[in-house]
Amino acid sequence: MGIRIKELPLAVANQIAAGEVIERPASVVKELLENAYDAEASQVSIEIRHGGLNQIKVIDNGVGIVADDLPLTIKAHATSKIQDIHDLYSIASMGFRGEALASIASVSKIAISSKTKEQLHAMTLEAEGSKVRLSVCPRNNGTTIDVRDLFYNLPVRKKFLKSERLEFLAIEAVVRRFAMGAPYIALLFKHNGKTVLNLPAASHAQAQQKRMARLFGHRFMEDAVYVDVEDSGMHLYGWLSGLQYQRSQNDRQWVYINRRMVKDKLILHAIKQVYEEVLHPGRFPSCLLYFHLPASEVDVNVHPAKHEIRFQQPRLVHDFFVSQLSKALASVYGDKTAVRQAIKTQALSGVSENHGPSYKPLLTTSKLCVQEKTSPWIALNKRYALLLHQATPYLVDVLKLQQKRFYSHLKDMTHPFASRPLLVPVQLQILPETYLLLAGKLEMMKGFGVHCLFSKQNELIVQALPVLMPQLDIHMFLQNLSEDCLSEPEKLLVMLSTCQAFDVQQLTIDEGDELYRFFLQLQACEAEALKLYRCLHEKDCQVLLGD
Repeated sequence: MGIRIKELPLAVANQIAAGEVIERPASVVKELLENAYDAEASQVSIEIRHGGLNQIKVIDNGVGIVADDLPLTIKAHATSKIQDIHDLYSIASMGFRGEALASIASVSKIAISSKTKEQLHAMTLEAEGSKVRLSVCPRNNGTTIDVRDLFYNLPVRKKFLKSERLEFLAIEAVVRRFAMGAPYIALLFKHNGKTVLNLPAASHAQAQQKRMARLFGHRFMEDAVYVDVEDSGMHLYGWLSGLQYQRSQNDRQWVYINRRMVKDKLILHAIKQVYEEVLHPGRFPSCLLYFHLPASEVDVNVHPAKHEIRFQQPRLVHDFFVSQLSKALASVYGDKTAVRQAIKTQALSGVSENHGPSYKPLLTTSKLCVQEKTSPWIALNKRYALLLHQATPYLVDVLKLQQKRFYSHLKDMTHPFASRPLLVPVQLQILPETYLLLAGKLEMMKGFGVHCLFSKQNELIVQALPVLMPQLDIHMFLQNLSEDCLSEPEKLLVMLSTCQAFDVQQLTIDEGDELYRFFLQLQACEAEALKLYRCLHEKDCQVLLGD
């Protein structure tokens, strides 16, 4: 007997669609914020409970929904954004498919209250499965959407959700990204009744920079390079990190295409291409960039959750980003239009400017293994050194080599690590997200020798550091903290190792001797995999030696 095909019930079809659009509570928040944006709201309040698992409420003062249209809000493919197929080719709104509210309603208990300025009374629609009820309610102009018990009817999906804390952090990340995509909207964000973010509207440039400093941190702002350029119908503006601000992950590369927050592989590749030759291996830049081009030149109807887009002329966009970001960096760090000039600047930052390429020995002592005159090491700067081995020059990442050796030592140590009190405790301003990461983790940090306490929600006092880590860069450590590091001791050890402020040029005799032996002990395949060194060819040497 052949296979029979039948049409799925509407409820099942809606839940399948919801699985593509609504992955977790953060997906709900994203869709509701985009609706508020399209409704021309100037004030938006987000209230969640238990990481959004129990309740998500978004309140805006936008134009509102006409009472007669409320039942259509939870029907699939009902939208106010497009009228015919031609509108798909030039989408200017955040939402357009008419799937978000229908998808949310199919996997939760939802209440939508709204009032337009023309209506005398507000109306509320309450929906739970197939049960729908309409009633009059009091409220000012705008819309309130209250989502409760997400995935109550999909227990399997609910099992795949993360902890309340992780779901909250995912929602907070969405709110932060939205905050910089729509700076002129005032935002209030609460979790379990406590205010997490309270951002006034930023209608002018100075206020926007203040909002950015709060969300990205003052260290980013101090080092940021501003770019603002228009060409061939494209407008790119925003801030990108200088060479001193580097992160261990690429989570701070925020790019908005026509005000839409996306992670476009093409643009991320362009950013990587600009920075890859001037940042240390394994480090990433940060940026906050806004890119505008005609709506007809970009297709946003690519991804179910609208995370991805497609450009009509991808090569043009890619080259535009590479060229303009390179020029912006060159305008601050000098007229270096070629990548090899940037390499020279980084590699030779420790070389005497008055005597040309006159390098210093890595160790200024009488011997390393035999004697100084036969030492194979030549320091280039605080990180890199040249190693001559069997008549072949190698560029060695001595900093990474030190970190590898330090990690090998740390992982064999027993807990808790001994700590040394600081003569003067260090007070640090921290981002709200760092506070949330550290809340409840301070005792665990003590086990690694880092003693801290909160004086305020945005201020951390460091009282002691590990005896084993006198060179720990606490600023870098806090900047690069992540949930993974705090939940897995192994990853925290790696982070502590990479946040040591080692200086190749300050090595003692014993340290240099140990480091050299450690390098020789490493298997060649392991050292290569870690990118600890690379063989220098003729062109590389020409760059380092100034042709």
